[in-house]
Amino acid sequence: MAKAKRISGLDCSAPADNMVRLVLRTQLKAMCDLRDKALKWNDPEGVHDMRVGSRRLRSTMSDFRSYLRKANLPHRKLKGIAKSLGDVRDEDVALLALEELKAKATEQAAEGIEMLADERREKLKEARSALQKAIKWSTLDEFRKEFLSKLRAITIVPPEKSGRKRANDEPLTFSRMEIEVIGSRLKELKAARRHIYSPFQIKELHEMRILAKRLRYAIELCAFCGNEELGEIAKEVALMQTSLGEMHDCDVWIKSLGTRLKKTAGKDKSGEEHARLRAGAAWLLRHFAVERMEHYGDALARWQQWENEGFLDKLESILAPHPIPASPEDKAHSPS
Repeated sequence: MAKAKRISGLDCSAPADNMVRLVLRTQLKAMCDLRDKALKWNDPEGVHDMRVGSRRLRSTMSDFRSYLRKANLPHRKLKGIAKSLGDVRDEDVALLALEELKAKATEQAAEGIEMLADERREKLKEARSALQKAIKWSTLDEFRKEFLSKLRAITIVPPEKSGRKRANDEPLTFSRMEIEVIGSRLKELKAARRHIYSPFQIKELHEMRILAKRLRYAIELCAFCGNEELGEIAKEVALMQTSLGEMHDCDVWIKSLGTRLKKTAGKDKSGEEHARLRAGAAWLLRHFAVERMEHYGDALARWQQWENEGFLDKLESILAPHPIPASPEDKAHSPS
């Protein structure tokens, strides 16, 4: 899992507005600089790296959104770029998995898996073609210029107008802002904790993975402010994100394969090609159903460990000198 790179010139004690521009500008450049690498089809890690860069940028924009005014940043265009990168990456990963699993399957199933792989190769060609259009130099440069132009126009909400209480009316430094962001992300993840005990709430568990990822990104950014403990906490959150992410990947496979088998269930089973395809899909479905529960077990065990060891409470204690702002949900349940 890619580690966040330190941002040159980041001064966590400086006013938030200057540092927010620096962070977003740096993340934008890091993503755009990976454009050529992403289009080298012989190395699928290029697409992966640019996709991660787009995710970090989107997550940071989301973190800062409630603090910004005149921040009409091109979210939709960035989302389109991220989707094109994701479509290619998904097919790359799928083909790698199919190649590995084919060697473990029965002869008939392996032949069916190869047929499924051929289908994924066609999808990969289409996804690569779409990506080439999405990140061609003229399009990407236009996006970059629009982003930077709108970034220069943003203003940060002053502490007294932000709607968040701060001890002693502290000025809004970048570190202060990041601590509040982590607090908000932590509250979101803790509010979703009940879903970890429901193994078949697929949508909710996927959302929990996204919340863990956002928390991790925010912690990694704040760790640059000199707190080594936050770096270790980010690594632990990354492990939870990985377990939930791999479980989600299995869910996607299970849904796709199950749908495929349902559609062919009533068709003529006498053809060899049909039989091989069904054998391959069924073998994969069994594999991913078993693997899915293993990843769920890993995520559940880690969450239980967090609960027993007070892992999330430790994170709160690190933030304690800077009280976490109340979420809308907390305010709704507080006595009037």
